[in-house]
Amino acid sequence: MSAIAQLPLAIQLPDDETFATFEAGANTELLAVFKQQQHGLVYLWGRQGVGKSHLLHAMCANTEQAVMYLPLGELKDSIQPQVLQGLEQYSLLCLDDIDAVVGDSQWCYELFALFNRVRDLNQGLLVITAQHAPAALDVAVADVHSRLQWGLTLQVKPLNDDHKVAALQARAKNLGLSLSEETAQFMVQRLGRDMRSLMRCLTKLDRASIAAKRRLTIPFVKDVLAI
Repeated sequence: MSAIAQLPLAIQLPDDETFATFEAGANTELLAVFKQQQHGLVYLWGRQGVGKSHLLHAMCANTEQAVMYLPLGELKDSIQPQVLQGLEQYSLLCLDDIDAVVGDSQWCYELFALFNRVRDLNQGLLVITAQHAPAALDVAVADVHSRLQWGLTLQVKPLNDDHKVAALQARAKNLGLSLSEETAQFMVQRLGRDMRSLMRCLTKLDRASIAAKRRLTIPFVKDVLAI
């Protein structure tokens, strides 16, 4: 298990988000390429809920080296841009949801400097996620665009409904739950196609199922989630 550096807020990575539990779907080739990366910059982009954070968590869990993982969307109001100073020392540095900060010039200046230090050292891997491709990001400092594009850019594609059903069933199995294909299909159809939201609903159902000692049937899902 990798070591996570101290931060102002405790960051707990989910232990069930590994490469083995990632439902690749149309991302099989991307997954193979991503797992091989050891140096430089990898930029993962795709809409919310396609599994970008899952891939970062998996990469962190897959290394024995010290890593730094920053979920910028969650931490932006509690940390300062200067937190990026010195992070080039880590063998694996993951910046999740960079969209949340690139509209701020101070964050952009620190990011620009960090990218340069990482490239100059050439001894670690920097992985960035965003909802848009580098050129489409609305950044406060234009030079950041060029730095975001000097590495490998990979688009994480959304799962189709069949793969979402498979992902739900696999996660349920890891939780010790039995989720039928019919019930999983119902969840996908009624709760939307965002995998992050679907997994949150499954976590809620897990707690409710334990408390009520009930199986995950469609009527039970309807009752717990009020749908």
